[in-house]
Amino acid sequence: MTRLTLRLDFPIGSWIGDVSRAHPDATIRARETVAAEEGEVTALAVAGTDRAATVESIREHDRVHRVDVVDRAGPATRLRVVAPAPPPHVATAREVGLPIEESIAVTNGRATADVVGERSRLTAFSRRLTGEGVTVGIRGSDADREPVLTDAQRALVLDAVAAGYYDTPRECTLTELAEARDLAKSTCSETLHRAEGRVLRRFVNGEFDVADRREGGEERSGERREDERKNGENSIGGGSDPEREGDRAEPAGMAASEP
Repeated sequence: MTRLTLRLDFPIGSWIGDVSRAHPDATIRARETVAAEEGEVTALAVAGTDRAATVESIREHDRVHRVDVVDRAGPATRLRVVAPAPPPHVATAREVGLPIEESIAVTNGRATADVVGERSRLTAFSRRLTGEGVTVGIRGSDADREPVLTDAQRALVLDAVAAGYYDTPRECTLTELAEARDLAKSTCSETLHRAEGRVLRRFVNGEFDVADRREGGEERSGERREDERKNGENSIGGGSDPEREGDRAEPAGMAASEP
């Protein structure tokens, strides 16, 4: 089981998103939604500097049927909101069978939700939310406490980097790396492929800062192009050994696929 903390940006047309964006100083906490004969009933708490105006905006939204004020005392106004459909995250969680453990607080169209489940169910939840127009991001994961790579993968990747396997052009071929590690070429390829897959999945899932990687990548790409130009000038006739370059161009994942 995996625990994720998701950032949800509700789309235009979602009553909870529209109202919170219209009143950015308000915090709208959706506690629970149940299906009833009259529609989808959500227990809501509204806090902020202008609770009355926020409540009125909920009442006037064209996707809300009725608003009953349950309690005005205390720091938040408690409401019973009846709508034809539940908030997007509730509907999607029902579809994939994923319980949302706690209430979510929506401010200026954005909320944070903690979800726990199998990876396949969490992936389905995120994809379906995206299909409903909700922008989904990962703020945290208990996977952060787990190592990205196994010990064997980490050792091989470090050796590959040190040997220049990931340089452009490569300073070490897959065959040479396998021989140096006393591994079969297919085993070396499979281990690298699995390690690369783990790192890339973490990257795609948002666990690394994409903007930082992009800026660093652009800078490093420029450095690589300059190095390649110099290497070409320093080589005899700017040429290379075709047989050796064929081995260098061999993809790391040629012999395996992630199960």
